Amino acid sequence: MTPLLLINYHYIRDPHGHPHPGIHPISMAAFAAQVDNLLAALHPASIDEFADYAAGHDRLPGPAFFLTFDDGMVDHIHAAREVLTPRGLQAGFFVSSRPLAEDRAISTHKLHWLRATTPPQQFREDFLARLPGTWRTRLNDPELARAAAETNRYDQPETAQLKYMINFHLPYELMDEITTRMLQERDVGETEFCRELYMNAEHLRELERMGHRIGCHGHSHQPMSRMSAEALAADFEQSQECLSAIVGHPLNWLAYPWGNDWAIPHDADNVCRAHGFDLAITLKRAWNDGGQSPYLLNRCNTNEVESLLAAAVTG
Repeated sequence: MTPLLLINYHYIRDPHGHPHPGIHPISMAAFAAQVDNLLAALHPASIDEFADYAAGHDRLPGPAFFLTFDDGMVDHIHAAREVLTPRGLQAGFFVSSRPLAEDRAISTHKLHWLRATTPPQQFREDFLARLPGTWRTRLNDPELARAAAETNRYDQPETAQLKYMINFHLPYELMDEITTRMLQERDVGETEFCRELYMNAEHLRELERMGHRIGCHGHSHQPMSRMSAEALAADFEQSQECLSAIVGHPLNWLAYPWGNDWAIPHDADNVCRAHGFDLAITLKRAWNDGGQSPYLLNRCNTNEVESLLAAAVTG
């Protein structure tokens, strides 16, 4: 089948908008420039072309790309208005529904904001002060230190180990509790935090009126591989109920939160079919060539586009 590159975006905003590392955005100008470079090199797949491709029916006229946006951030409505619509592009927007349904932020985004607005050493001390002692002692585990150094190779060892524990070991509920408490101690209310960070219901309806597609990204943005079958079913139900009520139809596209092998359900094909999805997207950094299951489609992040384009040319 024709090569198809799926590209994912999260934060699209001023890279210098926060005093410390934590949020790693692409600017709107850089986003527009990347889209224009893609348009010069590849065919922009429409929603129908992408859906057909995932189902095994290739209607693409040549190597193509399709843009996706995860988490439901307010940055994305601005990207659609300022970049996508003027260029006649269609895209997929995968929304985590908890902020919409409950005014409760995703723990990962609370963590990003806290790290971006707090000096690194202070953040580490504040976080560790709220971490139960049984978890703090694990930071001294040599195996965790080794894995952290391999995963977060550009960070100092202390930062790498804490990031690795947060991302791969701490229970979701504990992370949620700690980050909410840290917001409260900075006089940041979670309801207002959600209203500033995420799209609202009218934004989602506007995206669909523009011709884009809203998809599921989990209710609470937990790694689906770590959830029991019952918990995952409940998460899907909450997400579908919330988002379908907003856009007025069932949602049949899914992007796995986190998107890597360790976060994807073991039996992804059957899980997705059981919950009414026609396709599901990972973050396995590669082109699609038709050899993938429709529930394990490859996708890259914005900072990997150039290398994948270069590989396609040289290959």
